[in-house]
Formats: sequence, C-alpha cells, structure tokens
Amino acid sequence: MIKRILSLALVLICMGACASGEEVIMNIIQDPGFVNGATVISPSKPMRMVGRIRLSEEGSNQPDWLLTQWNSRNNIMRIPLVIDENGAYVYKNEFKTVSRDPDGTLTLRVNGGEEYVRTRTSLLDSWVHLYFEQRYLDYTPLAGTKNANLTLSFSIPHFEDRTPAGELNPNLHAVIAVFYLTLADDNPESPCYGQFINFCVMLYDNRTGITREETHMDSGQNPIDATNMIVYTMNSAEYASPVHADGEWHDVDIDLLPFFKRSLELAHKGGCMTSTKFEDLAIRSVFFGFEVPGVMDCEMKIRHPQLTLIKEAEK
Repeated sequence: MIKRILSLALVLICMGACASGEEVIMNIIQDPGFVNGATVISPSKPMRMVGRIRLSEEGSNQPDWLLTQWNSRNNIMRIPLVIDENGAYVYKNEFKTVSRDPDGTLTLRVNGGEEYVRTRTSLLDSWVHLYFEQRYLDYTPLAGTKNANLTLSFSIPHFEDRTPAGELNPNLHAVIAVFYLTLADDNPESPCYGQFINFCVMLYDNRTGITREETHMDSGQNPIDATNMIVYTMNSAEYASPVHADGEWHDVDIDLLPFFKRSLELAHKGGCMTSTKFEDLAIRSVFFGFEVPGVMDCEMKIRHPQLTLIKEAEK
C-alpha cells in the first residue's frame, strides 16, 4: 500500500510549528535512500501490483516507491535477487537492471537492444519505461510555499545506440532520463479541478547535452493513453552542466518554486488550466527514471532525491 505523504511524526512537527508561528519544512519524498524497496507494477496494462522487490536487509514490508516497467518484454519479478560482494541488492538480466548499493545509490538500466524486436516506426508505437514513482493519497498544496528545493545527484555511466543501420530517426528514437512532478489543480471550486501540469526536470537526453525549456501537450502513445495535459520541461542549464553518458556525477540543487509558477503561466498562454490559480496547485506525484523509445541501451545512477517545501509561518 502506498503510504500517506506525511508520516504521523512529520504531521505533528508541522502542527507544532504552525502553532508556534515558525516556518514549516516538509520533505515530500519518502524513503530517499530506497531502503524499503518498491512495489512492482506489471509491464502491461491494466495496471496491477505483482509483488515487491527488496533493496536492503533492513527495509520494511511497506514500500513507499512503486516500480513501473511499462511495455517491457520482461517482468522484473521473474529476476532473482543477487546480493553481490559489495552488499548491493541486484536484479539483473538481459532486459533491465535495478540495484541499490549500501550507500543508497540506485541504478536503473534498460537494454533497448533486447527489449525491441523491431525499431519503432510511428509515434503511436509503444515504448519502454522504467520508473520509480510515488503517488500520494494526500496532495501537498503549494499555497503559502516560500521554497521548493529539489536536491539529488545522478550520473549516466552508459549509453549505446543499437539501432539497425539506416533506421535511426531522432524524432522517434531516443533515450531520456527524467525527474517528474505532477502539479494538480486541487481546488474543488475551480473549473479546472483535477487538471494538472506534468513538470519535467530533464536529467539526460542522448540527443543533446542541454535541454531547452519547452511546453507541449501529452498526447500519449495513442488516444487511449493520452492525458491531454500540458508538459513543461525546464532548461537543464538552470540546474546542471551539460550531461553526457560519461559517468560524471551531477549535483542538482535548485528552488523549483519560480519554475512551478512559470509552468502555470505558460499553460495559461497555451490555453490550458486558464481558471487555475497558483494557490490551487498541489503536488500529486513524483517519479523518475527512463523512457526509451529507441533501440538503445542506457544506465543511470541516482542518489538521495529530496524535495523540501518551506511553508510560510501562519500569522
């Protein structure tokens, strides 16, 4: 079962801070060291929970994370756990790898060269995803927020293009590593109640070292999967130097709040969520990992993702 966003202890801390007129600090991401493993979702829809992977000895039986593996040819639940000589918990086969080092570093790998039996030829063709996700039962409102600080470290130690000769189309075939938040209109009185912004912090794109700011509509793989909600992608130069598959570590430390506001402004300009005020927005979920629409192999390491909201003191 997915836990509520705030533990009882954190709720009590927040209540005490509000009563004393102090700022409230809320850490949104639970289990940033991946100690408790993940609940696994089936590769094909309809979405269903098929088990749990352990990623440490001391982890509880109630993971905060979901592991989604859309369109993979292989279910990670079929991969036996191996604890290597360094104490890492490793699930690895020819299709994918998920592992956790004792220091909390998580490794995700997708071998697109094995996943695809043919190269995608249409935008409607499905593609492989490998995500760690937290979907919150209680949304966290942004009203009264002074800062929304995202910190994490990541590296891309491996990329290999295995597209057959003459079939590469960069508009169809790529690897991207992303950190996403969904910012939902959570005001029941709003005409746009329930609509949301897919807010993207791009970590890696094999086609470019720097991702430019842009917005587009999420049309999905096909009309059934489309959310038809706006996607806002930050300019990656705001938080990282050019990212390449060279194993270099990048430390992200940025206040996302101004970019949350900008994403809503751009949504309004695009005719989306025009009745939504910033105070209506709340964080509905966070997720990170790979989307691999290309016949390509890729690996990412990530550690200690934190999203810390600092709330204004109540007057």
